[in-house]
Amino acid sequence: MGTNVTLRSPYRGFDAETEFERIATYGHWHRAAAKLETVDGTYRRIEVTSDELRQHFAA
Repeated sequence: MGTNVTLRSPYRGFDAETEFERIATYGHWHRAAAKLETVDGTYRRIEVTSDELRQHFAA
């Protein structure tokens, strides 16, 4: 995967401008579309839906 996305505004405990790497993409069988991991070395992860990606993140 390796696609980086940036959070546009504070969301789910993360600050605006937090940068994430998309480390997994799920198929239609999974409720989340992707797993994201912070790139700042803290290795915090979240799973997001495709709607959340569109609304809250910029590629």
